[in-house]
Amino acid sequence: MVEKLFNVAISHNANDIHLAVGVPPTLRIGGKLVRLPADPLTAADIEQIMRSLTPPRCMVELSKTGNADFGYNYGEHRFRVAVFRQRNAIGMVLRHFRNVMFNMDELQIPEQVRSSMIHDRGLFLVTGPTGSGKTTTMASLIDHINSSCSKHIISIEDPIEIVHRHKQCNVSQREIGVDIFSFADGVRWSMRHDPDVIVVGEMRDVETMRIALKAAETGHLVLATLHARTASAVITRIIAEFSADEQEFIRTQLSYTLLGVINQVLVPTIDGNGVIAVMEILMNTQPVASLIRQKKEGQILDEIRKGKAVGMVSFEDAMNKRCVNKDIDYNDAVRFCRDVETFKARCDKK
Repeated sequence: MVEKLFNVAISHNANDIHLAVGVPPTLRIGGKLVRLPADPLTAADIEQIMRSLTPPRCMVELSKTGNADFGYNYGEHRFRVAVFRQRNAIGMVLRHFRNVMFNMDELQIPEQVRSSMIHDRGLFLVTGPTGSGKTTTMASLIDHINSSCSKHIISIEDPIEIVHRHKQCNVSQREIGVDIFSFADGVRWSMRHDPDVIVVGEMRDVETMRIALKAAETGHLVLATLHARTASAVITRIIAEFSADEQEFIRTQLSYTLLGVINQVLVPTIDGNGVIAVMEILMNTQPVASLIRQKKEGQILDEIRKGKAVGMVSFEDAMNKRCVNKDIDYNDAVRFCRDVETFKARCDKK
């Protein structure tokens, strides 16, 4: 059964497979859930699928916590499998990661961001809500470095989602729970392995943030993902994780080490068969760094809107460009916009 599910998901370009008791297997296609024409799944069906995929270490984790998360290879395709207990049964979500890297033009990433990827030090963040395509964007940035520089890239992931081949770079990928205990330990130990670039799959706790900032300050390019709704909210989110007596130091450190932020959402494509990333881009210019130090993150959006010449892109302008290129529908753009009036004003000027 599981092989058939994988094949159907791949052939329909689905992002996720949902398995729940009492309903047929369900695919997420173009942002929408689509149930397959099949019999509803029983608890025994899902238990069988789960046991056929789940490694022993994750079975132990499932029995202890009620959750398990791991990567699974199916031919040339890779899935992140999330297993969880619900209503005395097993539920599963299998996310499909395609080992296809988008180039910088396809993602509409400006030259200034590409130039940041060859810096010897600094912190660059890819942010957005859960399921916003951060993994794909991060993989494309890594591939850009891998294809254009001669460096040692160390990536710490939970789990490994997209496998990178050695191109001009040596790429070491370490998985939480398999190769290393935690993100913080992964970054700390990576400093002993002669890295040029350290990739942090997720900055999810204060200790990981602290060691990542230190690595960025002491001669490494650090790429990391973080959950945040806007580019400017990232600054507030990081600083708020630290105790009150540390925040002034972290604010100053961040103002000097931050290179830039991509904040993104996924919007359905105009043909309804997929999704596409719309990106707000913040670059850390001198005015932005000054605003960070002065606790004026609320004014960063103004800098983004007037910073096109230095590689910044406002969310409304990015959304408008996708509409003009006929990548997305105008009504979907309005639905996903953060500032509808500003977006409509941008469209009216075109």
